[in-house]
Amino acid sequence: MVTRIILCTVLCLMMVSVATAQKAKRFTTEGTFSNITMGSGGDYGGIQIYLTDSDGQFYATVTIAEGVLMAPVLVKVKANVEKRQIEFTLPNENGERNFKGTVSAGGLTLWEGATKSFLKRKCG
Repeated sequence: MVTRIILCTVLCLMMVSVATAQKAKRFTTEGTFSNITMGSGGDYGGIQIYLTDSDGQFYATVTIAEGVLMAPVLVKVKANVEKRQIEFTLPNENGERNFKGTVSAGGLTLWEGATKSFLKRKCG
């Protein structure tokens, strides 16, 4: 009988610990977001963004796919963590490309001018 009570107590404590650990997992603006796909001809298209925070300053590693995967570019990001909004500028040989976005649990809604894209959260 005592063994059964101890076992039940241990199991209950384990369940509470698991529930607390799952509840403590907080939302984060950081992560990898991508909508890169491969077309039927083997060409890649889309964009992938890795957002990270380093001592309060956000950075993005951005990879553009236009037929092939271009070299990733590291840029500083203006981030409003409370509103889950980001903004960054990519250098380009034809002028700068400005992006604004909103991060959600499922991904990143990204705007470049009037063009809207959704990048699924891959990890993070």
